[in-house]
This record gives sequence, C-alpha cells and structure tokens, in this order.
Amino acid sequence: MNLIRFRSFIFFCLLSLSIFAKADDILIKNATVVTSSDLGVINETDILIQDGIISKIGLDISSESAFIIEASGRIITPGLLAPATNLGLIEIELEADTRDDRTKHFSAGFSISSAFNPSSTLIPYNRTAGITSAVVFPSSGKGDLFQGLGSVFKTHGRIDTQPIVTDIAMVMQMGGGQDSRASTFLELEDAVMKAKQFKRSRNLILRGGFFDTGEYSERDLEALSDLMDQNKPLIVKTNRASDMLRIIEFSKKHSINIIFHGAKEAWRIADQLAEVNIPVIIDPMDNIPSSFDSIGARIDAASLLTDSGVNVLIGIADAHNSFLSRQGAGNAVANGMDRYEALKSLTINVAEAFGLADSIGSIEVGKNADLVLWDGDPLEVGTFSDVVIINGEIMSDMTRSKRLRDRYLEVIGLK
Repeated sequence: MNLIRFRSFIFFCLLSLSIFAKADDILIKNATVVTSSDLGVINETDILIQDGIISKIGLDISSESAFIIEASGRIITPGLLAPATNLGLIEIELEADTRDDRTKHFSAGFSISSAFNPSSTLIPYNRTAGITSAVVFPSSGKGDLFQGLGSVFKTHGRIDTQPIVTDIAMVMQMGGGQDSRASTFLELEDAVMKAKQFKRSRNLILRGGFFDTGEYSERDLEALSDLMDQNKPLIVKTNRASDMLRIIEFSKKHSINIIFHGAKEAWRIADQLAEVNIPVIIDPMDNIPSSFDSIGARIDAASLLTDSGVNVLIGIADAHNSFLSRQGAGNAVANGMDRYEALKSLTINVAEAFGLADSIGSIEVGKNADLVLWDGDPLEVGTFSDVVIINGEIMSDMTRSKRLRDRYLEVIGLK
C-alpha cells in the first residue's frame, strides 16, 4: 500500500467516527474531471480545494498542507442537484406526523423553508448517491392550484442547516384534478388579477386601509406579486402539450418566468419551448402514459428536447428516490441523449434554471467545492460514489441501512 492510499485509509477510518470531516484543504490528484462547463472533460487533472472553494484546476498542483485524494483516473463530477423534490419534508409518506410538505391554510405563499429536516434519514441515502443540493418543494396547499414556495438546501446534514436560497420558486398543478381545465385557467387569471390589485393597494394597506383578499391570504398575494416582478419562476406541473402552450401565452401576457415539471408531451412543442427559453424538468424513466394527459409520452423525450435546444433538467420528485435521477439520465443516454448533456441535466442546467450557477453546478475555480468522485461511470446503475464533498468537507458515507447491516452482521459473527 503506497503512502497516499495509506493516508486515505487512515482518514476514512477516522471519518467513520464523525458525521463529516473538518473543512481543511483537499487536493484531488489525477482525476477525470467532468466540469459541466465549457471546459468539457479534462483528463488526469488535479483540483485544489481551499476554504470550501475550488481554488485551482490543472496539472501537477502541489500543496504541503492539503489532504490528498488519489483519484487514479476515476471520474469526478459536480455534486448533483435535485431540481424538484420533497427531500427533508417527508419521512414516511403514509404517516401524517412525518409530513411537512402540505397545508390547508396557505396556497401560493406556503413556504417550507422552516420545515426542512436536515436529520432526515433519507438525506444520507441521497447524499451518498451524489445529491449535494436539493430544490425542495411542498406537495399541496390550500385549494387545488398553488402548492407553495420551494427553497434550496445543501445535503450535508448539519443540524443548523439554512436554505441557500429561500422561496426560490413557486409551484402549481395544472390538470389532473376534479375541475375543468377552463376553470383552472380562469382561477389562475383571477389570482394574478387579485395580486395586481393587492400590489397597487399596498400603500392603502400600510395606512390601515381595508383590502379584500378573497380566498387568498396577504402572504399568498405577496408571493404572487413577487412572481410578477420576475423575482422567482413559476413551476407548472403539467404533461399535456396544449396546456403548456396556453401557459406560455399566459407567461408572455403577465411577464412571468416558467419552468415546466413532468412535461411528458413537451417534446411535441420543443421548438416553442426553446424559442422562449423555458426549462423542463423531466423523469426519463417515467415514459409510459399514466393518464390521457400524457398519452404522447415517449422514451426518447429528453434527447428530442435537448436536440431542439431546450434546457433539460432531470429529476425525481420522490424524497426517498431523488438519487434515481442519475439512473434516469443514463436511460436518456441509452435513448439518444448526448452523454455530456445528460450530466449537465443533473448539474449546471439545474443551477442555471434556478439562478444558482454562480456558486454551484459546475467544476470551476471560485465555485463551491461540491464534488463527487465515482468508482465508475456515474450514469451506470452499478456505480457508487467513493467520495462526496460538500462545501469542501468530505461527507460520511454512513446511512441508516448500513448501520442496520453492520448491526446484524455483528450478531451473526460476520463482522
């Protein structure tokens, strides 16, 4: 065993005694760096991390004080970003006491930023599979239209975890309900009109005047006003192509930024989406029609969208399985999507869609050191992370299932 590998062995033994290692300087040597930037893939390259930031990328970097990780040609990518998940809000879906993803009191203004549980047992599962940041959204709010506001969190698991960005986007559901689509569009227009009236009446309200908010709270109308000021995008959950076209016209009319989620039929209007630069969050593994709204679903949708110039984000909404986005990207590649574009759909595309690209989403000097070193091709199901780094700290790979495994291995004498 050479000196570098011996140091790595000792380090990870010590690491198992804590949740994560202290953020000292780290030097990763001889990696295949998938940058998710214009730099592309750089072979046999070193990365120096200082104070939680990527400080150098290049050949033959040296440091007397840094802890050294010998990559030996293995692939390193930016930490993966989950673009729309309930991670940290749900522990057991069928147990109401463990769900903080819904409310009966607010709609558009329902913010989950204070409900995120950094100690959720689901976070280590997703982190060890490469998820280092998550855009976390509520599942339902008061009424059937608006579900609330999402925030962005790192998955390091610190008990004092705060959002990277609070209330970064609003989410709504289009179609699939009990009411007519016509009614849903009318309700959406009415909500926007009410928010505009509320915005014009702010001075009156501040002076103690009366404003009838109707079915919405002032918090809801404030959130809708921010939407129209283009301070945040509106994520629209819908699958039908014709619904998306109507939402595009709605967004033009009211100057609202849109991101489509689900979007099984988005490939049918790929050129229109590219023209107005609307990103799409899709799950390539969810490619079978599950309703008449998604009758046009097809397995090569991610490839068709990317080829048309649409910014594709690959994500799995399920809190338990957000990490399966990597498998989804692999499926997309198997059905025609460019491999590098697939990796970007898990990283920089998400960061750009939510305005986070200045700090995360790619491997570039000056960005947060959120990195994953893999033991194989990251788009293969059988590949696992060797090292996960968040904010320059090497994360523990311990999960609840591993603790259970170790407990029973000890009982039967295999450990």
